[in-house]
Amino acid sequence: MVPTVKNRNSKRKYGLSQYDIEDYIASLEAEDLYKGPEPDRDCPGEELFIFKKEIIPNVIFYTKLKYKNNQIKILSCHEDEN
Repeated sequence: MVPTVKNRNSKRKYGLSQYDIEDYIASLEAEDLYKGPEPDRDCPGEELFIFKKEIIPNVIFYTKLKYKNNQIKILSCHEDEN
């Protein structure tokens, strides 16, 4: 997971471990998809997938993933701001 301030703060605020995040990512389903595929503005030709899902009761998480070379990169995973 990219260690952005938002990602770190949400993990800390809700006491989430890396394993918790991985379990959450594994639980994502097609109906959790909010947007995507969307073009990656930082890497032309690549795509991003944005999910929103309640990870903790009454707390929706915003998650931005990139699938590349048979791997998932977690770009964002933090409390939704909307």
